[in-house]
Amino acid sequence: MKRAIKTAAWTVGILLVLLIGCIGADQIPMAKARPPKTVTDVNSCLAWLNHPMGAYRITDGDVVYYRITGPAGRFLASGPSAYTFDSRGKFIGWTADSGDFPTPGLHLSEGAKREKISVEEMRRSAQ
Repeated sequence: MKRAIKTAAWTVGILLVLLIGCIGADQIPMAKARPPKTVTDVNSCLAWLNHPMGAYRITDGDVVYYRITGPAGRFLASGPSAYTFDSRGKFIGWTADSGDFPTPGLHLSEGAKREKISVEEMRRSAQ
């Protein structure tokens, strides 16, 4: 009986250490991807991000959004982090993993069109 309890305790302990390690490992890229409070528009995001991975114009009916992508904000992310802006360049929100999680508060229809644009084109358009 004592041996079974000891084995169970070791198993639970190892599983807890692995779980804590996975959660901790996920916090490192999340901290790097989380935008600071100073990010309020396209230009402040580009200044903070330094080297964005991509820039996109998203058209949903008559509404236009802009999105900048950066390094993934999760350890095993299925997509890059994404920072979304309205048509005037005002920051709307972000997601750490654009492959799995939508930007909170942004609901796009099935017919929304996403096109890759240059960072310079985004700067000009979102003013």
